[in-house]
Amino acid sequence: MTPTTSTAARETVPAVADRLACLTEWLPPAPARVLDAGCGRGHLALALARAGYAVAAVDIDPEAVAATTALGVAAIESDIADYDDRAFDAIVFSLSLHHTARLAEAVERARALLAPGGVLIVDEFAWERADRATASWFYDIGAVLAGTGLTALPEHGAAVEDPHAEWVNQHRDEHQLHSGETMVDAIRAAFEIRELVRVPYLHHYLADKLDDDTAGRLFTSLQQIEQLRITRGDLAAVGLRLLAHPANREDRA
Repeated sequence: MTPTTSTAARETVPAVADRLACLTEWLPPAPARVLDAGCGRGHLALALARAGYAVAAVDIDPEAVAATTALGVAAIESDIADYDDRAFDAIVFSLSLHHTARLAEAVERARALLAPGGVLIVDEFAWERADRATASWFYDIGAVLAGTGLTALPEHGAAVEDPHAEWVNQHRDEHQLHSGETMVDAIRAAFEIRELVRVPYLHHYLADKLDDDTAGRLFTSLQQIEQLRITRGDLAAVGLRLLAHPANREDRA
């Protein structure tokens, strides 16, 4: 789900419902005009449309655009940094900003596309916050799911000897994802961050790759376990959600 690279991941029904519930706490009331920036295969955009929002979607991946359009949501093939449209009441980056090659330009373009009083909502993950215990939990659960045939993720199979090293290699080196800190710094350069919360995320990472029936059974269980372990201090919260308003640059001058 990214405005710069293709992804085959398809969010399952429980995952989309969970994201929608969180986003609507910060979104203006429907029928506000919302841009799904980096829409992926369009499942969140469709959920927003069904909730009564006037949704536009953009992604750089033509297959993602085609999939979103097939769901009945208007989608444009474009890098968000170059995207042009009339003003939006809200812009949502949901698991897309970490891949964006032109990060500062994308954030600045989002600022320009917002109507007065508009909001930026980012639903992301800060991979750099995962410590050894957190990475171990993620890969161990993934190995169990793979061993029972519930997921076919390539990174999940046999137990990983050094989970933290594998996590860093996968996210920093192989996929070259922006860290949470990098994304927050880029947003802060153009926006006033009103709320920033650290939340569970790994249950999404694990359950999103399951089929809908299996995900429906496991999503809530994984979510509850992860939240409990975070509350007890056993795991790090790698999920990152923030609400921001365009900065008043005259005040900053």
